[in-house]
Amino acid sequence: MSAALTGFQSSFLRPFLDPTNLSEVFYNFAVAQVGQTAMDNLLNTFRAIQKQPAQQIADTLLEVKIPTGKESSQAQLAQAIILMWYLGSWYPPPGTNGKQQVISSQAYTKSLVWNVAQSHPMGFSAFTFGYWSQPPAGLDAFGVNTGGGQ
Repeated sequence: MSAALTGFQSSFLRPFLDPTNLSEVFYNFAVAQVGQTAMDNLLNTFRAIQKQPAQQIADTLLEVKIPTGKESSQAQLAQAIILMWYLGSWYPPPGTNGKQQVISSQAYTKSLVWNVAQSHPMGFSAFTFGYWSQPPAGLDAFGVNTGGGQ
């Protein structure tokens, strides 16, 4: 579901060897914020359409054909999940009692926004010295799903 919502490869979001396990951290954090029932409802909707193309899944979950501000709480949860992946922060869906917060330092430094920008957060870099002397690799090297795969 997160791969369809973010546009990143599922193998990038949840790699085989994953010492930070952000997918589980994000899942548990979201459940703690909105409750298991809300998350189960979103996942059940996803399971019913998971064989469709990624863009169609995202459009359905985000209710893109419904005017902004009129989306269901389920679509607002999907939006919050996207923000969580991209920014490493929680922006509570309208109508929930949560507060905006950075989930963790790992969530921030590993957030997807750095991959899209082909960059890294200030003060943290996994790149080797002198990397800036070469043009950045293409977005697909940063985990972005550029080939329409899931």
